Amino acid sequence: MELLKKLTGKNPAEFEPAAKQLVDKPDLTLFKELVARDDYMFGFIKQNVARRILSACNETNYQNLYQFLPYYSPYYEDVIISVLSRYDSQNARGRMLELLNSGSDDEKCYAAKYFVQNPEEAAIDLLRNYIFSENEYLSINSIDALKKLNDEQTFNLGLAKLESDDDYEVYSGVKLIARWGDASLTGRLYDVMKKSSIPEYIALEINALEPFIDGIHSEHAEKTALALCHILSGLSELIPLDSVFELNMAEILDTLSKSKESYAAVVLMMAKRLFVEISGNDEYLFDLDKNTKDEVAQIHSILDRIPESRLESGLLEETYEESPFVGFVIDFINDVELLKSLLEGNNQTVILSVMERLKVLGALSDTVKAEGLSHITNENIKSVAEAL
Repeated sequence: MELLKKLTGKNPAEFEPAAKQLVDKPDLTLFKELVARDDYMFGFIKQNVARRILSACNETNYQNLYQFLPYYSPYYEDVIISVLSRYDSQNARGRMLELLNSGSDDEKCYAAKYFVQNPEEAAIDLLRNYIFSENEYLSINSIDALKKLNDEQTFNLGLAKLESDDDYEVYSGVKLIARWGDASLTGRLYDVMKKSSIPEYIALEINALEPFIDGIHSEHAEKTALALCHILSGLSELIPLDSVFELNMAEILDTLSKSKESYAAVVLMMAKRLFVEISGNDEYLFDLDKNTKDEVAQIHSILDRIPESRLESGLLEETYEESPFVGFVIDFINDVELLKSLLEGNNQTVILSVMERLKVLGALSDTVKAEGLSHITNENIKSVAEAL
């Protein structure tokens, strides 16, 4: 632990010898300890360590990096592979092909990264085996390597997944398509999101393909707002709170605050309620890095300037069965008669949500409940509604 502190510290007189020992020895205990701390170190510290490792590498010690390959870290893969590519170009290709074929998952991650930096057609068949791997980093590196090779078969495999009846199979296809970067498929991914039982995860992948800050100014503006609603509904519980910085959420909400579109009001109301809770609870903010805390503070400041009364008319405009936002709006509606009118529709999920809202408002009488149940035929939904 003492040597790790020196390696990650601020004093060159300490971190330079520590980095040299790490590579020269090589110190596998130190490297394993470093990798084990991946989730607990700030990003800038890991970036500093990567630069220190690079500075410690030379033509006399580069071979030692092969001993690090059984211990994968996405934060040090670039420096390790770049050094091996630079100093061992004659042998690295063969060793990486071998690891891609029969290595551990950690070794395969590094090997796939090698072929991202050094595209090689001989690796195509092996890389295709891992594009849908449960190991996220192995999948990402394999996709990136095949993308460099413009492997059409891989792209088509991703498209085929979108047609699956299994949501998680579809999700794997979405991740591949988003990683591939073909923005012409953005609209199709939004359509996939609408039908998915895990829309918040699909939404995050869409942002990787077309950032929401661009999407709200594009032909997909309304669909982008819907994606933001799904993300807000899952934020902190399903989606890490530090995603708000990566999504550029403050600028997005500031832009939407100037919009007169009714769907913008839905996003803003959801965000307003959520971030009031987050900003007032230290448990949400305790482990966040400075960038995320600053983003949350900025979001709260933007939303605090918007009175809820200004958003209410927009919510009412989206309170109809066919609105893609109705499921999010129901929780903000207090008009009992308006809610009751939605019980006569065909969307059974909406009917259940309305019944749940009416119960919260103390307005779910036996007569109203019977009216809602009379329109529900799905047995799973009916069992939940009957229990209200």
